[in-house]
Amino acid sequence: MNNILFVNNSEINPVNSGIQRITAILAKAFATQGWNCYGAYFEKSQASEDSLFLRKLKLDFTHESVRQLNAFIRAHDIKRIIVQECWPPKKLAIVRQALISLSDCQLFYCYHNKPGKEFVPPVLNTECFRLFHGSNKFKSLKKLLVALLPAPIYKHIVQRNVRHNYSYIHRTADKIVLLSASYIPDFLKLAGLKETETAKFIAIGNCLSFPEEIQPSPDKQKEVLIVGRLSDRQKRISTALKIWQSIEQSRCFQDWRLKIVGNGPDEPFYRHLVRKLRLKQVDFEGKQNPVPYYQQASIFLMTSSYEGFPMVLTEAQQLGTVPIAFDSYSALYDVIQHQRNGIIVRNGDIQTFVNMLTALMNSPQERSRLAANAREDCRQFAEENMIQKWITFLTTSESTTQTPRKS
Repeated sequence: MNNILFVNNSEINPVNSGIQRITAILAKAFATQGWNCYGAYFEKSQASEDSLFLRKLKLDFTHESVRQLNAFIRAHDIKRIIVQECWPPKKLAIVRQALISLSDCQLFYCYHNKPGKEFVPPVLNTECFRLFHGSNKFKSLKKLLVALLPAPIYKHIVQRNVRHNYSYIHRTADKIVLLSASYIPDFLKLAGLKETETAKFIAIGNCLSFPEEIQPSPDKQKEVLIVGRLSDRQKRISTALKIWQSIEQSRCFQDWRLKIVGNGPDEPFYRHLVRKLRLKQVDFEGKQNPVPYYQQASIFLMTSSYEGFPMVLTEAQQLGTVPIAFDSYSALYDVIQHQRNGIIVRNGDIQTFVNMLTALMNSPQERSRLAANAREDCRQFAEENMIQKWITFLTTSESTTQTPRKS
């Protein structure tokens, strides 16, 4: 019998995050294969999807929780555990301790981000704004002081903790699932391992979010779209607003709008920046169902400092919204082929980004060509294709040797 346990940071609610959405997709697909899926989590969620799992277990960081997890695994004869990037790794340690006496249960760790994202420091301007306008002054002051550190010092401080975390994951897991094969060398380097130590790794990207019956609008609007959590350390929407400032200043695109869908801790800062830059063509839409926005927008804009395998990119492609993005993470090249199904700009090159965005906005024919290619190319990430990769991985992993369990 194939009994699988998913371990997540939070109880599963597919609208909360990409990781939770992927977990829900996998659990439903595995159930159709006759596999029994169970869930464990560290934090409760509102409106969780209770029908996904036969049983669920709430975890914490106590020895009692370790005992309960061990008993849960035994009671349900679970043979595979999929840890969906429980971070920090002390959450993984709870699972590891529960498995010490269970040598026949395999542990798979899924890392849903770019290895090395920890080296991206807090953003100085954002932390200054939070210090004066946020509610948690002490936390904002600490982050501001970190943001003021010279880059070599910040890297030195972070390096030791990064080495510990990545090497611990490698020692603990039987297999490590990354979102792109291009991330394997990065993970090995961060863990202090040799380039040849690749046996534990497999790469499986995220699948498409929408069913095929959801189609783009035949009448695309003059809209540029951003969808995501409003957090500047990762998403760098402040950079997007500066790019948009150049668009508005050109006076050639007064009938275009920039629409920002999502919420997050830096929304007040972004609204302040819109006022400061005197932007008139920006709309904050809040947290919404993004489908209607993808359907009518012509261009999708991404300025992130890092991503793992962002589902928003394939969502945009799926609904004919042409993506333009900085190459701040290598998995971008798994999704976008430059000037075939989107536009890639060298990371941090704002002027080239402005130039490429302007060219797209000026050419409906080019947008139509790129959108058609994008809709065709993104089908490689269709749910059935990615699920089949998972099924193949899980069935072939049965014969692999588990990592020795040590106390």
